[in-house]
Amino acid sequence: MKNALKAALAAAIAGSSLFAATAALGSNVSATSDSARPAAGTIHVYIANTSTSASAPNKILITGAFSDHGIGKKGTFHLTRGTITANPSKLKAETNSPKFGTFYSASCSFTGVATGIVPIVSGTGAYAGITGSLTVTETVAEQGSLLKNGKCNTSNNAPAVAQDLFIAASGKVSF
Repeated sequence: MKNALKAALAAAIAGSSLFAATAALGSNVSATSDSARPAAGTIHVYIANTSTSASAPNKILITGAFSDHGIGKKGTFHLTRGTITANPSKLKAETNSPKFGTFYSASCSFTGVATGIVPIVSGTGAYAGITGSLTVTETVAEQGSLLKNGKCNTSNNAPAVAQDLFIAASGKVSF
């Protein structure tokens, strides 16, 4: 079960680490003039996903120097005024590590917390030219499935019963 939970979490995290993009989702943003550009400064980013499906998009809310919201996966978020793309590869490496998190066989559950710096690499629409980095804390928790005899299903393809991903980040951005 530990491998199955880690694999499921790795898939969810890989699809959800900080800024993630849905391939089928198009941006609903048109060209934006500099006068509509958001303010530079400190932003706070909140991301959540409670789905057990690795394809479910994350929800994002940004507050601080500017505010916006949207959804996404795999490095890019589609917000109401454009997209923001970051490179969560170092954080992803930590969450994919065999040392990440703790598996509790007695309760068939897993929890893990990772912290790191995630650079913002690009943006579109109102966020064209955005740069900066965020200090990120990512928390994941999962409840695994049980067999008919009540024991934890430890197979590598065991489905998760419930999963939560919460990310809180903050940092300075400029344009």
